[in-house]
Amino acid sequence: MKNKILILSLSASMLLFAAFPALVAYGVQTKTSNCTANQILQDPACTPGAVLTTNTSIICKVGYTKTVRDVSDTTKKKVFAEYGIPYSQHSNYEVDHLISLEIGGGNDISNLWPENSKIIDGSLTKDKFENYLHTQVCGGKMTIAEAQKEISSNWLKYYQGDTTTTVKKVTPPPASVTTPLVQSSIPAGVTGKCNDGTYTSAVSHKGACSKHGGVKQWY
Repeated sequence: MKNKILILSLSASMLLFAAFPALVAYGVQTKTSNCTANQILQDPACTPGAVLTTNTSIICKVGYTKTVRDVSDTTKKKVFAEYGIPYSQHSNYEVDHLISLEIGGGNDISNLWPENSKIIDGSLTKDKFENYLHTQVCGGKMTIAEAQKEISSNWLKYYQGDTTTTVKKVTPPPASVTTPLVQSSIPAGVTGKCNDGTYTSAVSHKGACSKHGGVKQWY
């Protein structure tokens, strides 16, 4: 009986590992106090990021984040303490996952930081970028590894480049097509050009350029 239980436990562990093959730290947390707070980007020494999975088929399932979101109040208070912010001010902040859950981020404290919601390009802007990256990954336009790298390094730079810059591609005309020259030296009052290069001011086509080889072009 004990052997059966052991086998079942090992099987469950193997299934969990298959679902979340990257249960390792994304970066190394080298500071746990005196972290720089109230800036657009996190303090990378305190919040280098942590990854739970790189499995795209998992993170693209509807409702996935609800199944893995797990940050206790105790952990949140510890995050505020690391960044030197009184927890009584938590209503002005979001304890944010640097690498968001929707692109495979983990709940480890090395992936959490108190992101100010009151500053320009604070938590509200980052939320937009998180949604954008999730759409790109699940739409097959970006790898999950690339998305995790962008948001954990300098997410604002990538946000400005990825979502607000539009590159317009101009297609040149085929080589066989030539652009006609614009006539810029036509005398005032003329109505046409004769075949010998002279101009006519005739108001009627009849008889125009009769002594100059006929009309070559009417204006």
